[in-house]
Amino acid sequence: MKKKALTLLCTLLLTCVVYSQNYNFNSNQIPENLKLNANAVVVFDDVFVEIQNQKLMTVKVKKAVTILNKLGDKFRYVAVGFDKTRKIKNIETIIYDASGKEIKKVKNKEYKDVSQVAGGTLYADNRMLYYEHIPTAYPYTIYYEYEVNSPNTAFIRKWNPINFYSTGLVSATYTIIYANELNLQVKENNFEKFTIKKEVKENQILYTLSNIEPLKHEPLCPSLKKTRPNVQFVLNKFYAEGITGEANNWKELGKWEHINFYSGVGGLPEETKKKIKQLVQGVNSPIEKAKIVYKYVQDKTRYISVQVGIGGLRPMIARDVDNLGYGDCKALTNYTKSLLDVVGVKSYFTELYGGYEKINMDFNSPNIQGNHVILNVPIDNNDIWLECTSQEVPFGYIANFTDDRDVIVVKPEGGVLKRTKKYETTGNLQFSKGNYAIDAKGTMKASVSIESSGTQYNDNLKEAEGKSAKELKELFKEYLANINNIQFLNISVFNNKSEVKYEENLEFTAEDYALFAGKQMLIPINAFNKNSYVPKRVRNRKLPFEISRGFLDIDEVEIKLPSTFLVEYIPENIEIKTKFGTYSIELTKIDEVTYLYKRTLQIEEGKFSKDEYDAYRKFRKK
Repeated sequence: MKKKALTLLCTLLLTCVVYSQNYNFNSNQIPENLKLNANAVVVFDDVFVEIQNQKLMTVKVKKAVTILNKLGDKFRYVAVGFDKTRKIKNIETIIYDASGKEIKKVKNKEYKDVSQVAGGTLYADNRMLYYEHIPTAYPYTIYYEYEVNSPNTAFIRKWNPINFYSTGLVSATYTIIYANELNLQVKENNFEKFTIKKEVKENQILYTLSNIEPLKHEPLCPSLKKTRPNVQFVLNKFYAEGITGEANNWKELGKWEHINFYSGVGGLPEETKKKIKQLVQGVNSPIEKAKIVYKYVQDKTRYISVQVGIGGLRPMIARDVDNLGYGDCKALTNYTKSLLDVVGVKSYFTELYGGYEKINMDFNSPNIQGNHVILNVPIDNNDIWLECTSQEVPFGYIANFTDDRDVIVVKPEGGVLKRTKKYETTGNLQFSKGNYAIDAKGTMKASVSIESSGTQYNDNLKEAEGKSAKELKELFKEYLANINNIQFLNISVFNNKSEVKYEENLEFTAEDYALFAGKQMLIPINAFNKNSYVPKRVRNRKLPFEISRGFLDIDEVEIKLPSTFLVEYIPENIEIKTKFGTYSIELTKIDEVTYLYKRTLQIEEGKFSKDEYDAYRKFRKK
């Protein structure tokens, strides 16, 4: 068996070498249908993975990309990660011109050794060799190959043959060979609409995908992760960060992680324990205790980014965070958990994919996943989720980054599958209440208060919090861009954490807000919240679309008109109901010069077919 496997391996390697050496990199040889509407074309992307045993894995990559224009320059970079255990055995990069002539072979000294983590970092081990080509003409082709040896078989490279929009693909292959004693689990996703060739032999799998035309990005389309083919590989017996592991389900994996990564990291100085106990003295409610601890962490620490992965799965011990005052998501979560332990409130590490897009942990494939860690605090059969990296958000607030997705809660007895809080449409509210008066010259004097909650709390918090007076002025000038000649008299913002509301108050004047046509005065009624977003028109749309989070805007505005004018016309009330949401306008007369304007826009969360896109655009135009 060993002789056969070795012969097969040598044959595959020889085939790859001959293929890359003999390939014609003349850009004119690329089929026209793969270049149409493309910024780049992947000529070939060949990945070879060999898992020799539980503690040894080799990854070889050969890739060539023809960059057609400046928008394709995202492919001009070569970056290969390494650390104390992952070793780069060899790396080669060659640049070709449009005719396929070699114009540059990158020298070893031209690769930069840089950190894999941007900005501040707690770990210096995660490095990468990095090369950036500076093009002088288009098209050009960048070819590179490298080989990496790693003992970390808990992290087997996935197959993602289609990673970018506006990119053609000539050929992509993925070969994986694994030792006979290993149990390899394979999870294939989104294969249905693609012609993928799959060859399975003893302890070997080969995937091939060819001739994929460029896919144009369309407004509101699902991410490529949800629609393009990909394959995930998992071993039930693996090795990670110097530790062997075995897990056949999430309960076993969670127990292994708890023992090896999350135990023994909670030590705190006695002085800190004493201080936190004093802060909760006389408080009996577990929720109130947790709130006090959370505020203490927010006031004391700051966040420094480090990716979850081989770069430090084990958190920094709580004592070090207490001393330094900073940490990554794992460190700050561990610090918060350690403080909660001191005051008798149970909590658990929770692993997930953080980001605006809702990406679920794969419950069908137990393996080390995710890019973020938060804290689960179960109290009275309710789950409270704590984002420990933010100094601004209220206790238990997780909207727009970790909300509404499948997660893994790591308990001493094992991993538990849960789902984080969903923010419902009507709770994602922006309520604007204000008034404005128009004088005989058409000048407006106005004041408005805006309260945002749910997901809209976070939207406005990120926009306004921490900005200077000058920056706030520019921000609201842009928000009220429909009003010319605006002069702010007062701007104030307040992060109301206790009620989970973001409050904004504005007072301003604007000359010539009303328009004149002869002796007639024309007044745009909707002054404070235009919300004029309409997704771009798409001819022959190819993809479905989705609204990931619904929201509700309510505006109530009192309008005072000049007494020297008579009202000749007011618009009719409007009410529109569709599957995408509702829209209504109501104008009520209070007295001869005063009217109350009410406007409601509710957008529903949902997934919709490509054929419904034009109807959605029509609704948003109202």
